[in-house]
Amino acid sequence: MPLVQMLNMTFDIWSAFFDLILILGVAVSNLSAQRQARMLTSTLLSNVGVNVCEALAYFFRGDPSELGWWMVRVTNFGVFFCNHLLLLFGAAYIIQMIENADRPVSIWVKRAVNIVILAGVILLVLSRFYGFYYTFDEQNVYHRAAGYSIMLVPYFIVAALMLVITLLNFKYIDRISRNAIILFEALPLISIVAQAFTYGVSLTTFASTISLTVMFIAYELDCSRAMVKRERHLLNEVISALSKAVDAKDAYTRGHSSRVARYARMIAEHMGLPEEDLERIYRMAILHDVGKIGIPDAVLNKPGKLSDEEFALIKSHAAHGGAILGEVEDMPELATAARWHHERYDGGGYPDGIAGDQIPLEVRIIGMADCYDAMTSDRVYRDHLPQDVVRREIVRGAGTQFDPLVAQIMLNIIDEDKDYELRE
Repeated sequence: MPLVQMLNMTFDIWSAFFDLILILGVAVSNLSAQRQARMLTSTLLSNVGVNVCEALAYFFRGDPSELGWWMVRVTNFGVFFCNHLLLLFGAAYIIQMIENADRPVSIWVKRAVNIVILAGVILLVLSRFYGFYYTFDEQNVYHRAAGYSIMLVPYFIVAALMLVITLLNFKYIDRISRNAIILFEALPLISIVAQAFTYGVSLTTFASTISLTVMFIAYELDCSRAMVKRERHLLNEVISALSKAVDAKDAYTRGHSSRVARYARMIAEHMGLPEEDLERIYRMAILHDVGKIGIPDAVLNKPGKLSDEEFALIKSHAAHGGAILGEVEDMPELATAARWHHERYDGGGYPDGIAGDQIPLEVRIIGMADCYDAMTSDRVYRDHLPQDVVRREIVRGAGTQFDPLVAQIMLNIIDEDKDYELRE
């Protein structure tokens, strides 16, 4: 067997095995039941068929036996047929990915793909009778016939059409996925042109294997992102439910936790903190009063003046909250906010009396938001304070109760709130 023929056969076998590994990866993916995953699996299986048929065609090429005669012709047909399936399922996968980005693809585009591929299959079947793709000599060796280039036309049309559709929807697809799609479309286009002038190297097979590998990586990243998004959504729902349970215990501060979380995020946003910090601060703030779960309702909702013992019990909610959320080991910042949101910048707070930069910036922000909501909310013993009074209190507390920088950001927000909408 010639060296080039042997190398091609070896590459095809390796490529088929590699595609099977990718298929296994899709099969165990969390999203393997979705249409996009089924299309990717079908595309990979089609490429396996191409590789296996090519390897067998190379192996039996020149074999004069009856088995060799049949295998060369069957596998030669199989290569072209599986390539058409590769185009069909690959286009379906790309269309599905674009539509997942809320960009519907015209039904006429889908029909055009199907018509071109069907025409290619019809030409392929006819070639078995007229031999204008390949001819076979007495030694059972196949050679390109005059009409070989016709076989390349369906591949070129479909790949070019999908490349145009992808470019039209370029900005609506995430960066890794669109790069994978363009690679899948562009490499076969380049290899088809080269294949028209070169013989003996499986350029289209090589192009398909490389691009499909990148598409698989992009798909797995999509799965991971979707899983993270679902987990984050579930976490936010659990946190929201817990904060509502806390607020329900205190008849006079319902909605307090969600307002503090909103104000804290607003302060952090005005400070220019990144989005991941905004989300973390929001979660920390919405659970900052979770320790109130351990305070008796009679004390928490007492309308009159609290005794020293009762006030000490109220203050203990900070330490209780830190202990409760300390069980959440993967998110230690939740416990930090619950324990230290009543600490003061000058060290006069509780429960630990820490000061300045010993208090994490996120907690200083939440402490500011907590005090702002306390002043701007109605209580059983008073109505909300006027905006100018709230502003004076923050100015007076800057550098003592509040971080001066955080206090200034809060003052800027107040000044922007001309109609005093930021209150209960």
